[in-house]
Amino acid sequence: MQALIEDYLQYLKLERGLSQNSLISYRRDLIEFLGRSGSTEPAKVSLHAATEYISHLTAEGRKPATIARKISSLKRFFAYLYDHGAVAENPFLALSAPRISRYHPHYLSPEEIGQIIDCIDVKLQHGKRDRAVFELLYGSGLRISELINLRLSDVEFEAGFIRITGKGNKQRLVPLGEYARQALEAYLDSSTQSLAEEQSNYIFSNRHGHRFSRVGLWKMVRKRVAQAGIAKKVSPHTFRHSFATHLLEGGADLRVVQEMLGHADISTTQIYTTIDRDYIVAEHRKYHPRELAQPKDR
Repeated sequence: MQALIEDYLQYLKLERGLSQNSLISYRRDLIEFLGRSGSTEPAKVSLHAATEYISHLTAEGRKPATIARKISSLKRFFAYLYDHGAVAENPFLALSAPRISRYHPHYLSPEEIGQIIDCIDVKLQHGKRDRAVFELLYGSGLRISELINLRLSDVEFEAGFIRITGKGNKQRLVPLGEYARQALEAYLDSSTQSLAEEQSNYIFSNRHGHRFSRVGLWKMVRKRVAQAGIAKKVSPHTFRHSFATHLLEGGADLRVVQEMLGHADISTTQIYTTIDRDYIVAEHRKYHPRELAQPKDR
């Protein structure tokens, strides 16, 4: 089973062009099932074993989205084995993913984002770096992995766009706003790295000169958010959510935002159009004539 898993991961990498993060996720899902089922021969994995595994995940309190992803991973893996004659049937084919409720992602207001950015001391080198990071996360809607893998050769300063290699190794162009351009140029001009250097360099590095890690980026964001006095739970991805929400609230076309975010399915982008129920109630009370006629102290 272990050897077949490695073959499958190689297939996903070479034939499907999946990113390293996606491969890590697939490996984790498949190895977990392998360890839980104890089966070394995929042909002996039955529908009963598959159902028992999903029941175990549910009993552990795993989130519906997590269970749905694991079912999808295993279903695709056994479909691959079936196509290559390694199994006679796909034991996960009959299993349905649990219902996942749509959510409206948490986001910051433009004022809160401005508050975070403005509190960064750009007289310091790491302050210039951090400002450029926030301007790109919010100004261009980048994923964490896209930002830390950004190279000098990806940025077209004059044309005002960035080439991004996103999920599935798919490339797209995203706008480089004026604030982001200025912050990025200020950081590059003051760092040991310059536009004249080798174009394969990663743009963002830590104090040791190594490429920024996901953990390092999370820590930096938490530090700057706390420094700005914002009590909300904020992650690097919150700025991507804010980017999409503010564009749509401002009247941007949904499909244009889909293209900028790099979403393969427009339904993924549509979660940003879901208006919070409390906001709907508040707007009704604020503008409906009958609500306005009610006593103020009710």
